[in-house]
Amino acid sequence: MKLRNLTVLGCVFGMVLALAPNAWADRQQMTQGGSLSLSGTSGGPVNSQDCGFIAQTPNHIIEITEDLPYWRVMVTTSGSPTLLIDGPSGRYCMLPEGSANSGILQYSGYGTQGNYNIYIGDRQQNQNPYRLLITDQK
Repeated sequence: MKLRNLTVLGCVFGMVLALAPNAWADRQQMTQGGSLSLSGTSGGPVNSQDCGFIAQTPNHIIEITEDLPYWRVMVTTSGSPTLLIDGPSGRYCMLPEGSANSGILQYSGYGTQGNYNIYIGDRQQNQNPYRLLITDQK
């Protein structure tokens, strides 16, 4: 009987660990007429293969509570930044245009209701402070 209890306990512990990374991400809600101003540190140890080096967990999880006809996600940082957005309508990677490292990346479009994992990465695996602005204003 004790072995069975340990097996069940091990399974529960494994499930908690598997779900835990998203629990550590900064979670915010976005509604029509609202805006968010967030900050953090870019980069991380994970090579995303196409969008630079990112953290193991999203820097931010944004829940859009209702469809937004328009939303804009803009990050300002130094280094060689990347912006990776993974949400209900797909996965999008923004890189600086050309070889310029302006430090400003932007995504805009229709915002489908749901959760969006946002990663602020760096192509050179550096870490820099960033400012993230999310708004539904053009």
